[in-house]
Amino acid sequence: MATANPKRKRLVEKSLPPKIETYIPESRLFMQLQSLERKLDAKIVRKRLEVQEALGKPVYKKRILRIFVSNLAANQAGAAGGNDETDAEGKGPLAKLDSAEAPSWTLRIEGRLVDPPGTTWKTRPVPHKFSEFINSIVVELDRDPGLYTDNVVQWRRGAAEGDVDGFEIKRRGDEDVRTKIMLDIRTATDRFKVNSPILRELLDIRGPISKAGFIMKLWQYIKLNSLQDSEDPDQIRCDAGLRQAFGSPVVSFTAIPQMLHAFLTRPDPLVIEYAVRVHEGDFHMGQYAFDVEVEVEELARQGAGPLANVLMRQRELAHIQGQLTQNMQEIYSARAKRDFLRSFADDPVAFTHRWIDNQTKDLEVILGDRRHGLEAALSAIMAADGTSQEMTSERKQALENEASKWLKESALYDEPWAEEAVFHYLSAKTQERMQQLLQQQQHPAATNGA
Repeated sequence: MATANPKRKRLVEKSLPPKIETYIPESRLFMQLQSLERKLDAKIVRKRLEVQEALGKPVYKKRILRIFVSNLAANQAGAAGGNDETDAEGKGPLAKLDSAEAPSWTLRIEGRLVDPPGTTWKTRPVPHKFSEFINSIVVELDRDPGLYTDNVVQWRRGAAEGDVDGFEIKRRGDEDVRTKIMLDIRTATDRFKVNSPILRELLDIRGPISKAGFIMKLWQYIKLNSLQDSEDPDQIRCDAGLRQAFGSPVVSFTAIPQMLHAFLTRPDPLVIEYAVRVHEGDFHMGQYAFDVEVEVEELARQGAGPLANVLMRQRELAHIQGQLTQNMQEIYSARAKRDFLRSFADDPVAFTHRWIDNQTKDLEVILGDRRHGLEAALSAIMAADGTSQEMTSERKQALENEASKWLKESALYDEPWAEEAVFHYLSAKTQERMQQLLQQQQHPAATNGA
C-alpha cells in the first residue's frame, strides 16, 4: 500500500503561475480559497496560543477572609490599680515594668478563610495561612511617646519568610491602650483605587480595580455612548463627563494607558481600631470580626470548563505512552529469554551445538574469515543446483560433506608458518619470472647478431 509523502506541499502552500488566470479565469477562485485558508490558519494558531496561555495561568476564586483581633493580659493588678501608683519603696510608676513579673499585654491579630456553604470535612478546601493574604501590617499604639518609644510596629512580607496563622505584639503595661491596625491586603493582580469621583460615577466603579478592568469599563462606556470618531476610530469624542475628567474634548484611545497613572493610585489599607483591655480578665476578644474578600488559587481547577485539563491530559498521555513502550520492550525481552531457556530445556545438547555454531559464524563474519566466503559459495552452488534441476538428497548430502571437508582442510592455512611459506613461495615465483624475462631479452639479441 502506498504511503503519503510527508514532505508533500499543502494546497495553501502551492502557487499558480501568474499567466494561468488569462487562460483559466476560474483559477481566481482557487487563489481566494488559499487566502481564506491562510486567514483561518492564522486565527486557529492565535486561538490555540490564547487557550494555552489561559490554561497556563492560575485560576483564582474569591473567598472571604475573616479577621479577629484580641488581647491577652498577664500579671495585671485589680481594676483600681493604675500606672500612677507607687510601690512600697516609694519608687515611680516604671518600677513595676522593670520587675521580673511586670504587668504586660499581648495584642493578637488572626485570620482564617470562611468555608463555602455546604462544605463538609471531606470537601473542605486546602487550608491557607493568614499571612498569605497580607502584604504589610502597621500597628500604631496610642501611648505616651515620652515613656514608650516603640509605639509603631511594622511587618512587611519577605521573599524567604514563612507564612503564619497570626501576629502577636507583646508590650509591658497595666493600662488600656487604643490601637490602630492598618492591613495591606494582598491580591492576585495589582488593584488600584480610582481617585477621580467623576470616573467612578461614570464607569460605576465601587472598589479597587485592575488596570485591565479599568480600560475595559472605559471601552464599554465609549461603545455604549458611541463616542468613537466616524472617520478615525482611534479618536474618542469625549462627552461632558469624560471632557471634565480628561480635560480635553478629544482623546486618543492609544494614549489612555499612559494616562492611567493620573487616575489610579494604590488602594487604601484596611483600618481596624481596637482597644487593648487589661482589666477584663486574662483574655479579651473584640466585639466585631472583619470580613475581607480575597482571591485564592484553585489547585483543582474545578468548574473551569472542558479545556482546563488539556495540558495535564497531554502530559498524562505522553507518560502513559512512554510506559507502554517500555512495557512492550520488556515483554519482547522476556519472550526472547523464555524461548532461549525453553529451547535449552527441550534438548540441551542440540541447543548447545546450535548456539556454538551461531556464535562461530558471527565471529567469522566480524573477523572477515575466508571460510565465510567458502560457505557462501557452496550455498550459491546448492541454490543453483536447486533451481536448475531437482536436487536429490544424495546430491545435497554430498555437497555438505564436501564443504565440511574443505573447511577442515582449510584450517591448515591458519597455522603460524603459513604466512612465511606464502612469502617464500611468492619470492621464488618472482625470481623465476625475472629469469624468464632476461632470457627473452638475450635470445632476440643473439638472433640479431647472427
